[in-house]
Amino acid sequence: MARKTRLELHEQYARRLERTRRWRDEQGYDRSWWRLIDLYRGRHWPQSTRSRSDLIAVNLAFSTINVIAPSVSVNHPKVVVSANDEANSDRAAFVEAVVNHLWRHHDFRKPFRRSIKDFLIFGHGWIKVGWRFLEQETSLAEAERDLLMQEAMQEVDEFALETPNLAGALPTDEEINANLPETAMMIIEDQPFVERVSPFNMYVDPEATCMDDATWVAQKIIRPLEDAQRDERYKPSVRKRLDADAGVNPMYISPYEEEKIRVLDEDRVTIWEFYDIARNTMSVFSENSDGFLIDPVPMPYAYGQPFVMIRNYDIPDLFYPMGDLESIESLQLELDKTRSQLMNDRKRYARKYLYHERSFGPAGREALESDDDGRLVPVLDENKSLSEVVIPMPQTPI
Repeated sequence: MARKTRLELHEQYARRLERTRRWRDEQGYDRSWWRLIDLYRGRHWPQSTRSRSDLIAVNLAFSTINVIAPSVSVNHPKVVVSANDEANSDRAAFVEAVVNHLWRHHDFRKPFRRSIKDFLIFGHGWIKVGWRFLEQETSLAEAERDLLMQEAMQEVDEFALETPNLAGALPTDEEINANLPETAMMIIEDQPFVERVSPFNMYVDPEATCMDDATWVAQKIIRPLEDAQRDERYKPSVRKRLDADAGVNPMYISPYEEEKIRVLDEDRVTIWEFYDIARNTMSVFSENSDGFLIDPVPMPYAYGQPFVMIRNYDIPDLFYPMGDLESIESLQLELDKTRSQLMNDRKRYARKYLYHERSFGPAGREALESDDDGRLVPVLDENKSLSEVVIPMPQTPI
């Protein structure tokens, strides 16, 4: 792909993301999702009134989600593989055993359960699936170098026996040892993966109504700037020029000032994994870069883009479905207000008593205000009847 074409494609992808960001802001999707999160965790009242103790939140949303979620994702699934051809029956049984083992061994249920929680609260959840292969350069241990030395010396001895006339040109033991590698590439991960991706970090073609007619999908990843600059998967000419463009969400920062300063001082960069479904390519670039960190390459997954969207209640002609909380939100708020009004009414009509102040000394007033049962109350004024000393305060119901 020519450089000019790559730059034009990068600008096109950046414009798509910016247009989608504005569209989501205009439609209020992110604000709605945060509101539903607050609804689930019991923050039903505005921030300015949450400190008042007379505001009751009967968290029906929490109980609703936690009744449905276990019924969907509490158990490990039993994957059944059937062969289309009878000759492949043994292979199907082997694949079935491997899939069920991988699900339990790598604990794929954990990210799946988290995405189910998104599915119930937001109306949709995202899961990223695929195969991860990672290598890392590590130093060879002394025993590994000795093994390589023995293998090299054995090859030299065998070559000398086969061609005695060239034995004098063969390397010596010191030369062989000097040429042995100090490091080797070790495979640290070679397995399938399942990851839950936050709905806030997934951007999709705003003209799509479902994943089948989406032309592109992108994942937002925020990384420390130093890690991104050291990532050898990225082009050196671009990653060395990366600039910090992202911070930490204030709601995740510790209230302690020294911790807040430490977190805010960390430079972070926004990375986009852009999957062009129409072109069947994948590319990586940063928020403010002028080029690709990874140029568009053929889709690395045989089945296309790696994201699976779990959809709840579909709405005609809208991409994002509706969750279980959105339909009961007004009922939840009505219940909170009703219970809060009942509490306020109880306070308003609390029982009060009228008494003659001169009829009681300090000990008598303390005894009147005490919660102890059977407490004796001394009365100083003997000229009045006890029925006239203390009487309930009359209340007029509204």
